[in-house]
Amino acid sequence: MSGYAAVITALPLFKGYTPDGAKRLLESGDIRECAAGELLFSEGDKASFVLLVLAGKLEVFVQRNGQDLILNQSGPSTILGELAVLCGIPRSASVRVLENSTVLQWEASAFRSLMLRDVFLSERIFRESLRTLIDKEKSLIATLTESKAKATESV
Repeated sequence: MSGYAAVITALPLFKGYTPDGAKRLLESGDIRECAAGELLFSEGDKASFVLLVLAGKLEVFVQRNGQDLILNQSGPSTILGELAVLCGIPRSASVRVLENSTVLQWEASAFRSLMLRDVFLSERIFRESLRTLIDKEKSLIATLTESKAKATESV
């Protein structure tokens, strides 16, 4: 476990964390080794856990019209599934392992408890989550603006 504590303290999201702080994060969850191609959760699933990517690469996607639409790729220091757990809503996307990876998995109740006990962690996770939502909103606005411009040009 101490090896993973060193991994956590080296991640950008946890800059300034002590090995003891990292150990508390580890004790609240379970380390999972995931094989390439493994589906970790699916869009629409009940949100029962949160993932922290420790090593490797995961792919976030949605299926539309029988096609996978890739939303992003997530590497070390990325937390996935936190908004669905915190808001009590179904998963908004699916997550698949792109390359053999290691994740720290927190069950929903353990994650919520961790967020209440660790203000330092809560602030960082909310900051990252809000940044992600704002980036998605900007991307959506850009796409809508481009679509409207193309529609206007063709008239």
